[in-house]
Amino acid sequence: MPRESPHKALDPPHASERALTALVHLLASVEAVEFRRWGDLGLTISQLRVLHLLRERRFSCGQVADHLGITASTATALIERLVRRGLVERITRDGDRRVTDLRLSEPGRRLLEETYRRKTGVITASVLELSGDDRERLADLLDRLAAAVQARESWTDAESATDAAGERGAEASAAVTGRRREPAGTQA
Repeated sequence: MPRESPHKALDPPHASERALTALVHLLASVEAVEFRRWGDLGLTISQLRVLHLLRERRFSCGQVADHLGITASTATALIERLVRRGLVERITRDGDRRVTDLRLSEPGRRLLEETYRRKTGVITASVLELSGDDRERLADLLDRLAAAVQARESWTDAESATDAAGERGAEASAAVTGRRREPAGTQA
């Protein structure tokens, strides 16, 4: 059964809806800033996803395809365009010369860092327009919201793992925990 906020009874009419709408608009605005900047550089959203993926660690072409949910041939073409632009490098994997890994090139890393600075500059300037007290309240609320989302996400991850074990496993889990399982997509 979905968890309810202890503050739900105190929630003024439509306050939750207003907060969710404002958050969605904020995220869309930040995303639009980022995509506009990437578009100005002639990069597609798929190329952006590959660059962000390679920022953390090396991947093979197959791993990129799996992570993005695309075919190997689509990933190969996408990666080839990034290699030609000098943003991604192919390197031979240590210990197995047959396997080629991908990593961000130095120009690719600088590009990500520069676009991140620009994006955060817009956000920082906007946050600084708020009063000090409003910034403190915003930080507190965002921290609490992030913690709640992470807690709910780990709860739904546990539910997904149970689903993967099969319906009998899910029924057994529900019987043990005493919690009725909601169909996917019905959790608030």
